[in-house]
Amino acid sequence: MPRLEPKVVQKELEAGQLWPVYWLHGQEQMKSRELLKRIRKAVLGETADAAAQSFASSFNEELLDASEVNASRVLDAAQSLSLGGGTRLIIVRDAHLLKEADILTQLLGPRVTKEELSSVCVFLSKDLDGRKKFSKVLVEQAAVVPCDEIPEEERDAWITYLVRRKGLEISPELGAQMRFLDPWSLDIIDQELEKYSLAQSALGPESAQDAAAVIQGGVGPELGGDSFLEAFFTRQLKTSLHAIESFADHPDQSLPLLGLLAWNARFLSLVISDRERNSREVKLSPFMLDRFKRWSRTWSMADAVDLQSALAELDFGIKQTQRLSLGLWTDLVVRFCS
Repeated sequence: MPRLEPKVVQKELEAGQLWPVYWLHGQEQMKSRELLKRIRKAVLGETADAAAQSFASSFNEELLDASEVNASRVLDAAQSLSLGGGTRLIIVRDAHLLKEADILTQLLGPRVTKEELSSVCVFLSKDLDGRKKFSKVLVEQAAVVPCDEIPEEERDAWITYLVRRKGLEISPELGAQMRFLDPWSLDIIDQELEKYSLAQSALGPESAQDAAAVIQGGVGPELGGDSFLEAFFTRQLKTSLHAIESFADHPDQSLPLLGLLAWNARFLSLVISDRERNSREVKLSPFMLDRFKRWSRTWSMADAVDLQSALAELDFGIKQTQRLSLGLWTDLVVRFCS
């Protein structure tokens, strides 16, 4: 059985056909996440009552991390009976780290209907080592789905898809800028569009050109952006005050940076929420996630929520009052960095 493209698997799911084992591998994590959502829906179904759906899913879904468990643990989970009845969904993160994976061949089988399966296992992996005997069996008897990097010639189509999904409109020039970002991934493009959306909300729809300045690389050291973000989120008062002097009195620089600051504040609160709930819901590149985790050491959830309110006040103050922008920015820095 050859490796399957995501679109092929989606059509199978729509037709009510499921594999006992899915192995999703590759660098494009957004592809694997979207496919996992579709598999989850096909296995667990949907109910009109969200609370009932959540209750049922808690019995029928189990999340494992291959850095913490071996293949025997995965096998036990897949062969366990569901307390609530129905098909169980087993999700295994970092599956490339699994030890003793050969025993998982017991789970392999042909594509069938949901009613014929007691469990469905989805393995999320960085790669699939084709040299291993287990990998060769997997390709022949399971749904192995490569979630590869997007070729440059397909980037425009994906950017258009993500723009429409967010309900945005961007200029051809901005689209071209996003096409040639480096590094490039669907998650990075999605994050940059989120920045653009927040900046446009702060600046107003007529300021699309200024909002576009927050796209990766647009708010650079020459605007004091990099040094300010690092100093502010590590709560360094002196350095933050020095940084704002370079942009506070220049609306074409400070307003895009305000949008970028709002984007960072939002994801900071999500990372803190993950920390407090011991979960992994935030989807960011490893570099960005490490950065937010480092920043979050000096922030509480109350601080992060307070910051988002303060940024809305700063936006109003800059646009609707006669107060000097430098004074408004200074108040923000003193409030959160003292």
